[in-house]
Amino acid sequence: MNRPRWWPASLVRRYALATAGLAAAALLLTSLGSWWLIRQQHENAIEQLAQRERQHRAEAVGNDLRALSARMAEVSASTILATGLVDSAGRETYLAPFLNGIRQINGIPVQLTFTDYRGTEIASNDTSSFTPEQLAWLRAHLQDAQPAATIFSSPKGDELVAVEPMLYARTSSPEGAVLYKVGLRDLDSGPSVQLEWGPREDETTIDTSPVPVPAVFQHLNFRVKARDGSLAHAASPELPYFHILLVTIGLFTVIVIAGLNLARVLTRDLRQLEAFATRLFEGDLGTERAPEGSSAEVDAVARALNGMLDRINLQHITLLGEQGKLTRLTGELQAADRRKDDFLAMLGHELRNPLAPISAGAQLLAKLPGTDPRIVRTSQVISRQVGQMTKIVNDLLDVSRVNRGLITLERIPLDASEVVAAAAEQVKPLIESRGHTLTIMPPTEPVRVIGDHARLVQVLSNLLTNAAKYTPNGGHIVVRLACSAAEAVLEVTDDGMGITPELMPEIFELFTQGSRGADRVQGGLGLGLALVKNLVELHGGAVRADSPGEGRGATFTVRLPRASDMPLSAHALPAPHLAKVQPRRILVVDDNADAARTLADWLKLEGHTVYVFFDGPSALDFAAPDHIDAFVLDIGLPGMDGREVARRLRARPDTKESLLIALSGYGQAVDLERSAAAGFDHHLVKPADPEALQHLLAQA
Repeated sequence: MNRPRWWPASLVRRYALATAGLAAAALLLTSLGSWWLIRQQHENAIEQLAQRERQHRAEAVGNDLRALSARMAEVSASTILATGLVDSAGRETYLAPFLNGIRQINGIPVQLTFTDYRGTEIASNDTSSFTPEQLAWLRAHLQDAQPAATIFSSPKGDELVAVEPMLYARTSSPEGAVLYKVGLRDLDSGPSVQLEWGPREDETTIDTSPVPVPAVFQHLNFRVKARDGSLAHAASPELPYFHILLVTIGLFTVIVIAGLNLARVLTRDLRQLEAFATRLFEGDLGTERAPEGSSAEVDAVARALNGMLDRINLQHITLLGEQGKLTRLTGELQAADRRKDDFLAMLGHELRNPLAPISAGAQLLAKLPGTDPRIVRTSQVISRQVGQMTKIVNDLLDVSRVNRGLITLERIPLDASEVVAAAAEQVKPLIESRGHTLTIMPPTEPVRVIGDHARLVQVLSNLLTNAAKYTPNGGHIVVRLACSAAEAVLEVTDDGMGITPELMPEIFELFTQGSRGADRVQGGLGLGLALVKNLVELHGGAVRADSPGEGRGATFTVRLPRASDMPLSAHALPAPHLAKVQPRRILVVDDNADAARTLADWLKLEGHTVYVFFDGPSALDFAAPDHIDAFVLDIGLPGMDGREVARRLRARPDTKESLLIALSGYGQAVDLERSAAAGFDHHLVKPADPEALQHLLAQA
């Protein structure tokens, strides 16, 4: 781009020319600043002179008041007045001349009255004139035995009234008093200041000076203040506003016009780059490149920008290819994650099906009459292991449901102490089997939270189970429940194996486990703590783990939002053990023949009459010799599922009032809702607890 020869190519030189033009503005600002500084110095000098004058006048008024107070003290102490108190016959001959001789003090007219101890006038000077209010004030302050002063308003102006008591060594109360007053207008404060007293309206006022007075007048707060028109209010030199305004407007106009044209010329190349950048931002990279300018700096920036655009364009092409790969991999990972969750859910269901006949078989072995003790012990072992495997399956399903967002909490007010008690009861067999000592430290006040009772019990039982497993036999476990103003705090502490620093960051991750011995006595899949963390966070809380190190125990702390005081929800207690249930006629339907027959054998041992079928249509076609009291139906039947069987049983007159119990490997909330909608009275998850089943049969 062509440019004039005199115009420099460098932006630095161009900006130097612009700076020279702006110097004119700096000159004007300097002139204004100098004028302001001179004016400030003038005002400071005036203020100092005014302050000195106020101080001088205040000192003069103070001298008059000190002289007045001192003279009145001398008068009250004179022997003439003391004689006048006891000589009532001849005091007219010497008191009046004595008092009339005190008409002025320092040229200030003084009115004076001599009174007895009751405040009754004995003698006065010729100018004395006290109002009844002033005499009443005297009587009110006479017995104080202290000099006093106040200010009264009168038609002639405000008056300073004071009393000087007459005290003698032989008495503790005044024998008399000297009451005097002066007009405040007579205290000469000068033409430039005025005398003020009383509280200040504005404590920040700086144009006043206090008057130094004796102690008797200090509470009146005498001060002098500059009058309007005095030296303190003298006008400062006027600024020649008109001339400065003309110069400023002219110079401002010149600078604005020159600056606009100069900026337009200086920034022409930059504005071209700005327009290019705007097009680049609003569009895509494309092939357009930044235009080169007439200055060396702009040319360098344009070349650098074009080189950067070329590199970005290449990288953009590469990133598009990588983005496609990443999108494909993300879809594959999401699909794999869904398949994993579906697999866990299906695995849990499929594992529950064989657990049901195993559990029922163990219960059956224990109840057989005359059973060998070894068989009883074996059945107990099987029951315990089935319970452990059932817990693992439940944890797998819970983890799957949490990952898929299928957990629904029943948020109700709860007493945290009840949660602790329920969890301790669940883990009690494990703790006792390992010889641990469990200590529960209750709170000092009721601790209420909002949450799901079953899930919170699950959280605490998992923590207690974890502590029991990772603590050597004969260890100690402490549960402490406390609270603050906003949250409930639950701590589970053990003296077991502890947590290594390397494991601490991932202790709550899925499938994470501490070190195990060769005996693998701890067991488990590493699901419990991950489930604890997810359930606590669903309740709006947090959980953390602390450990001094390996072999030094660990503490798990759960914090939950504390609920306000509100009625607590009641929780159903476990069904009491039934000594004997009346014999019932029961029909069991399950496509798993082992599960159906084992459950039927166990029910027969309990004295019930049991009919077994392996599909729905056969059960519906069965003509029972007597009324069927209860139906135990598997949901996942081939052909006609258990829900359809239940709906048809409810439609038949002879079975519509029978007890219908669903038995399934699925136990989510939606499964329970579907069972209730189909007409089931209850829904049990495999393997069903025999005591729970007996309790339900008692209702048939």
